[in-house]
Amino acid sequence: MKCSNTQKLISPYIDNELSEVGKKELEDHIEVCGKCRAELEEMRSLRDLFVNTEKFEAPFGFHAKVMANVKTAKTGRLFWVPLPVRFAEAVIVLVLIVAGVMSGTLLAKGLMPGQARDAVAFLHLEVFESAPPGTLGRAYLAMAEAKNEK
Repeated sequence: MKCSNTQKLISPYIDNELSEVGKKELEDHIEVCGKCRAELEEMRSLRDLFVNTEKFEAPFGFHAKVMANVKTAKTGRLFWVPLPVRFAEAVIVLVLIVAGVMSGTLLAKGLMPGQARDAVAFLHLEVFESAPPGTLGRAYLAMAEAKNEK
């Protein structure tokens, strides 16, 4: 067994979650590998620290107080942002929108008059086909028109 595989199995080994075959393989490796043996002992001593600690009861209402504080912290977060910062964000967005409109206008005016007229004509809805040929929509419209003609 490789050391990398052994290190992944040390915690399940300590918690008695390994199969008999897994335990045997880990124990065989630990007998020959000092590094993994030291890590196993370190993990056991760490577990023993937690197992032997004194347990305390939480005071009555502790859970409710903590949850109330969590809810307040979540909802109160927006009020921590100063008003000038929120105002500055709105101003920056408006400036970007205005700059975009102005640059689009300048670009359109920079085109030659014929090109600008062609560009505007290209954007009219009359240019677009509602149902291009060869589509299901075109077939449906043809069937509907044929039905209406009868």
